[in-house]
Amino acid sequence: MEETKFTIEDRELAELLGRQNFSNKESAVFELMKNCYDAGSAVCDIYINSNFIRIIDYGDGMNYEDVQNKWLHVGKSTKGYKRKGEDRVFTGSKGVGRFALARLGNKARVTSKVEGGVAVLWETNWNYSNLATTKVDFEKGTTIEILELRDKWRENDINNLVDFFKRAYKSKEMSVTVYFEGKAHIIKPIFENLKKGENYSTKIKLEYNNKRMELTVDIDSDEFKQEVVELISPISPKKYFNKFNMEEEFGSSIEDVKLYLSEIGSFSAELYFALDKVPVESFEKYMYKYNNLSHDGTGIILNRNNFSISSLEGKKDWLDIASRALKSPAAATHRTGSWRIRKNQIFGEVVIDKEENKNLKDMANRQGLEEDEYYEVFRYIILFGISKFERYRQDIIRQIDGIQNEAKKDKDEEKKKLREFLKKPSRAIGMSNEELSHLAEEIKDIQREVKEKAKEHKENEQQFKYDVRILNVLATQGLRASSISHELHNKRNILESGYKDVVNALEEFGFWEELNSEEYTRISYKNVPLTLSNLEEVNKRLIAFLDVILNKIEKEKFNSKIDSIEGALNTIVKTWIKEYDWLTINVISKNEVQNKYKISSDVLDVIFDNLILNSIQHNEMKDKLTITIEVDSSNGFLQFKYNDNGTGLNKKYIKDPKRILEVHETSRRDGHGLGMWIVNNTLHMYGGNVIEIRSDNGFHIYFNLKG
Repeated sequence: MEETKFTIEDRELAELLGRQNFSNKESAVFELMKNCYDAGSAVCDIYINSNFIRIIDYGDGMNYEDVQNKWLHVGKSTKGYKRKGEDRVFTGSKGVGRFALARLGNKARVTSKVEGGVAVLWETNWNYSNLATTKVDFEKGTTIEILELRDKWRENDINNLVDFFKRAYKSKEMSVTVYFEGKAHIIKPIFENLKKGENYSTKIKLEYNNKRMELTVDIDSDEFKQEVVELISPISPKKYFNKFNMEEEFGSSIEDVKLYLSEIGSFSAELYFALDKVPVESFEKYMYKYNNLSHDGTGIILNRNNFSISSLEGKKDWLDIASRALKSPAAATHRTGSWRIRKNQIFGEVVIDKEENKNLKDMANRQGLEEDEYYEVFRYIILFGISKFERYRQDIIRQIDGIQNEAKKDKDEEKKKLREFLKKPSRAIGMSNEELSHLAEEIKDIQREVKEKAKEHKENEQQFKYDVRILNVLATQGLRASSISHELHNKRNILESGYKDVVNALEEFGFWEELNSEEYTRISYKNVPLTLSNLEEVNKRLIAFLDVILNKIEKEKFNSKIDSIEGALNTIVKTWIKEYDWLTINVISKNEVQNKYKISSDVLDVIFDNLILNSIQHNEMKDKLTITIEVDSSNGFLQFKYNDNGTGLNKKYIKDPKRILEVHETSRRDGHGLGMWIVNNTLHMYGGNVIEIRSDNGFHIYFNLKG
C-alpha cells in the first residue's frame, strides 16, 4: 500500500494559521518574540515603522537543513521542555507560531545563520517561497522582516504593544526592546518592583500542592491603621494563614474530583488588593492606612513559564471576578451578605508550568486554556483562595463597623449644643465663639454621616435586590407548590381511601387472595400488593406534604403574635414527627413567662423548619435521629440551643463553622446552600445573632432572638 500525505496551499495555511489564528496584531508580534526566546537569545530587538517590522535575535540561528526540515514542516516541533543545560523552558510546542508572519504582512524575509555555518535567506509572499544561501554581517542569530504590513502602526498602537508585552512577558533571561520613530521602549514586567503602601495594601499568596490536594492561603495585609490591631479580636488585621483540603471542599460536587485534583499539577498565585479612592468619611471610619493607591487595574494574568497564555491578556476576565461581584453585591459591612472583591480592586498573576500542569491545554486561538474539567477545577481552587481573603477582610470590616457604630451612639448623646439649637434656634445669638465652634463641628459630623449613610444605603440596596431575587424564586416555587396543593387537597379523599378502595374491590371480585400467592409475588415489579402498598406510603407522605404547605402560608401565621414559645415549637415539632417516624424532637423550655412576644409564629417556622430539614438531609442514612431544642428567656432576648446527634458538620467546615451561614454554601451535591443563610438572615432581621456553631457528637448551634 502506497503511503500518502495531505497537500495544502501556502496561502490557505497563511489564512488559517496566520490571519485567523491570531486575534490581534500584538499577539502575533508576541509569538515571534517567543521564537527569539526559544532560540536562546539574550536580546530581542523589535523595529517597527510604517513600512516594515524587523525582529532581530542573537540565538542559535538556522541552516539550510533546519529551514527545510523544521521551519517549513508545519505542525512539527522539535522542542522539548527545557533548553539543554539551561533553566529556560521552551514556549513553543505546536509548530505553527511562525504563521504569525502572515497575520502581520503579505511578505516576509527570514535571514538566519548558525555559528560557524552558512547563512540562509527564506522569502515568501504566501503564494511562492524561496530558499537560498546568502551573506550576512553577524556571527549567529535570525532577522525577520515583514513587509506590506496589514495594519497601520501609530504611536498609540506601539503603546498598546508595549503594555501588552509588560503584562505578558516577565523573564529576565532575554531583554526585549521595541523601537519606533527613534524611541526605544524597554520592556519591564508590570509586577516588578511593586511596593506595599504605594501600589497595593494586601498581598494574597496561594500555593496549591497536588500531591496533598492542599491549598495554602497566605495573606499579608497593611490595609488598616495600627489602632485596629488593638480594637478587633481574635482576628489579626495584618496576617492570615491557613491550609485547606480541596478534596473535602469539593465533596461530591464533581465526579472523580480526586483524579482532577491530583492530575492538575501544583501551581501558585500572587495577587494584590488595592482600594480605589475612598471618601474621607469612610477612610476615617474604617481606619484605612492608605488612600488612592497607584495601580493600573491589569487584572489577573495567567502566566506559564514567564509568558502569558492568552492573547487577550488584561482584557478577558477569565476568572469572572466582575460577574461574581454582581451576583453578590453586598458591602463588606453587611451582616449576612457575602462581600465580593471588585474587578478593579485585584490584580496579579497565576503561575503554571508547561510540564507540571500539562493537563491545562491551550486553546487553538491563543485566547486562554481549554475550558474542560481540569480548567474548571483549576478556576475553582483559585476562586476558593480569593474567597478566603474576602471572608477574612469582611470579618475585619464588620468588627470595625460594629465598634464605630457603638462609638457613634455615645457621640450622639454628647451633641447637646445641636439639640439646644434645634429646640430654640434663637439661642445661637447668645452662644460664645467656643460654643458656636462646637455646634458647627456637630453639624459637620451630621453632614458626614448623611454622606456615609447614603453610600451605605446604596450598597445595601444592591444586596437587598439580590436577597429579594433569591426569595422571589423560592416564593414563586412555593406558590406553584401551593397551587398544586390546593388542587390535590380537593382530591384528599381519593388519596386517603384509594388504597383501601382498590383492595376492597379486588377482594370482592375474588382476585386479592390469588394476587398475594407466591406465584404472583415472586417478581417485585409484577407484585401488585407490594406496588399498592408502596403507593399507599407515597399517598401518606403526599397528604402530609399538602398539610404542611397549606398550613405554612395561612395569612394568620404572619400576623399573630406568640404567647408561648414552647407551644409554638411543639406545633412545629408535630408536623415533622408526623412525617418522619425515625425522628425524635425534644423541646425544653426554661424561665418562659406567658407573654405576648414580639415575633409571630412564621419567624420560628422559618428558623426551625430550616434547621430540622438541615439535620434530616445530612443524616438520611441514620436509623434514629434525636434533636433537642432548648429555649431560655432573659433580658428581652430568647436564647436557643439546637442540637442533634447526627454526623455533624462536613470536614471542610470544622475550622470555620460559621461559614455555613454564607449564601450558596453547601457540602451536598444537590444542595442550594440557602437554608442556613435564611436562618441567619431571619435572626438578623429580628435583632438576633448566631453565637456559636459546634460539631462534636452531632451538630450544635446557639443563637438568640429579640423577644
